[in-house]
Amino acid sequence: MKTLDHDAVVIGAGPAGLLTAWTIAARRHDVAVLEEHPKVGEPDHCAGLLSLSGLKILGLEPPQQVIQNTVRAARIYAPSGRSLLVERGRHEAVVVDRRKFDAWLAERAVQAHASIITGVKVRALKTHDGSVVGVETLEDGAVVQRKAIVTIDAEGVQGRLSGSVGLPMIHRTSKYPAYQYEVQGADVDDDLVEMYYGRQTAPGFFAWIIPLGDGRARVGLASDFKSKPRLEAVMRHHPIISGKLVKASVLRGIGGTVLVGLPVKKTFMSGLVVVGDAAGMVKATTGGGVVFGGISGKIAGKTAALAVSERDASARSLGRYETSWRSLLLGQMRAMYLAQRAISSFSDRGLDSLVKNADELSLTDTVKREGDMDMQGTTIAGLLANPRTMIALLSAARYISPRF
Repeated sequence: MKTLDHDAVVIGAGPAGLLTAWTIAARRHDVAVLEEHPKVGEPDHCAGLLSLSGLKILGLEPPQQVIQNTVRAARIYAPSGRSLLVERGRHEAVVVDRRKFDAWLAERAVQAHASIITGVKVRALKTHDGSVVGVETLEDGAVVQRKAIVTIDAEGVQGRLSGSVGLPMIHRTSKYPAYQYEVQGADVDDDLVEMYYGRQTAPGFFAWIIPLGDGRARVGLASDFKSKPRLEAVMRHHPIISGKLVKASVLRGIGGTVLVGLPVKKTFMSGLVVVGDAAGMVKATTGGGVVFGGISGKIAGKTAALAVSERDASARSLGRYETSWRSLLLGQMRAMYLAQRAISSFSDRGLDSLVKNADELSLTDTVKREGDMDMQGTTIAGLLANPRTMIALLSAARYISPRF
């Protein structure tokens, strides 16, 4: 058995882990990123829609070869087919190729002198006297101990490793299966994202069409169960979606998991912090986790770097990570979680009523004025302060589903 030492070890080479590693390496500390797959970014599990404001917060300017398209607005469809256009008069987001995006983040981390090691299975967290002191891995058939002052769990939605040492895991009811197809030959607006709600379409969440340009698109769906067969049925029979795909052909399919809950209640212990999807750092309204996961990763990286400098990875020291991310993000995530729960509580008639009244009462004016794709809590607060929102909600409340 071989033993290697690092200042920090990051488990997982997704955006949260790579931004954590970059932050640590930029402060001249030795950090190793351990990725179980042979290649960073593959397989990808994401729709790839990232807000320009979120990328700015993260300090990221992806190169053109990573960006597939730009979008300016979203059209939200009620079950009846009535729709609501949400726009702010400018381009709001980019669609990225997640395989290339993650590979670019990896190159960036390597340029800061982080080490990225692929094909490494982390079997367990190693502990001593109640503190995580590194990891045990399987590398080329050999068991390797990698000791570290700080370990960062960025393993994704499974959260198996942090759970093994007593930290809370994401509850299974907050994990929705998702599936999407990349298609070509679709009849779609190249700068408009489409979202389709309805219990017959995607109970508990929604279906989407994200344009990639030149008639290519990602058509996906997340639901509380049977996402892939539901998506295939929607692509064949939905009165609007199917019409856009008459001449479309499938290029590939991608499965994944969408998180719709709150973050876990504790994200640190002596020697360990948890970031990104493993900690539930997502927007419950859309399942997007790159921006919030990246923010948590940068905070974790700063905290870990300080712990390495001070040679103090105690719970008291690493607890600064949780204090920081909670003060910055928890209010936003809680507002989005409650909004998602409210939307999920409506029957199809309730969703129709909500979209109809939001359109007729011009509630999108608040979104145009205050909207942010990531910090949606601020927009939600602005909507709730508008008396017309209460009219729309009270009208729709007559149709709350019996299951809620």
